Amino acid sequence: MKLIVGLGNSGTKYEKTRHNVGFMVADSLAKSEGLLWRVNRDLLCFFAKTDEFVLIKPTTFMNKSGEAVRSVSAFYKIDPDDILVIHDDIDLPFSKIRISFDSMSAGHNGVQSVIESLAGPDFARLRIGVSHPRDSEKGKKKNPADYVLEKFTRSEEKKLKEIISLAQEAIRSYLSDGIQATMNRFN
Repeated sequence: MKLIVGLGNSGTKYEKTRHNVGFMVADSLAKSEGLLWRVNRDLLCFFAKTDEFVLIKPTTFMNKSGEAVRSVSAFYKIDPDDILVIHDDIDLPFSKIRISFDSMSAGHNGVQSVIESLAGPDFARLRIGVSHPRDSEKGKKKNPADYVLEKFTRSEEKKLKEIISLAQEAIRSYLSDGIQATMNRFN
């Protein structure tokens, strides 16, 4: 059994923000698999389940995502090396994806929360590039924390479907072929 975690913030205020791309991928995967979300207050998440994997979106805010990951992984007895966390990454150009394993948070508070809750970084990550604010608006300094909470631009929104589709392809590869083969294919 694998655990797939889409990181984001709950609530309509955050729905189409860069920081919620993990939720967007999770929602799209659930829809393509014919899964329905259910809420579990004890496990701190929305979840959908198949025989192969548990898919979750934490109901905590991003900075506390690890609490849901720890709860669900303990409940289903899923080892950290069978966990894939999907999240935004400002250090990657917009629309690029990277798969990694056993890497540090690089300043992403949601990932840091997962690392702390699992007592280490021994899990897989699907990083989805949203660019750095310095790359998006030349000459204007933006706080990265504010930038990721902004909605995607119209031109970015037009490309999101393609990016989410590629992310789903990477998740399916991870499920069928494992982390190493997926990194070799998508990195």
